[in-house]
Amino acid sequence: MAQTALGMDEYSARAVKTNVIGKSSCGDMTDKELSKYLAHLSRLQKQVGGSKPARTQRPALHRSIDDDQDARWHKARALWSALAKAGVVRLDSDDALSAWVKRQTKVESWRFLNTHQINNLVIEPLKKWCVEKGVSIDPAT
Repeated sequence: MAQTALGMDEYSARAVKTNVIGKSSCGDMTDKELSKYLAHLSRLQKQVGGSKPARTQRPALHRSIDDDQDARWHKARALWSALAKAGVVRLDSDDALSAWVKRQTKVESWRFLNTHQINNLVIEPLKKWCVEKGVSIDPAT
């Protein structure tokens, strides 16, 4: 009921469950995990004032401000920016990186990636690309 009150469709609910608990189904959660998930939904309801938010369709390539993987997104974004500054990639933008991530992972949006996909299909290939092109990835330089 809390998911419905927040206007979540099945895919959004699975994404939130995966980000908060690491499991996409309530049936797979322990009682403690389920309590944590419901507490998270309760906090979300309080943030929106208990009213049902308008359902809007977000463009597929845009990230949500609620993405749990922000530190890794920033890492990927920094590597992408370094490649752009070196002239390896044409556009230094979130949309350009998101499009590349979609091609690499075959996943529609960053928010649906799991830890394995982020590390092995996004971060590591970007690091390898930087090394191959001689782009410095040392934060001090």
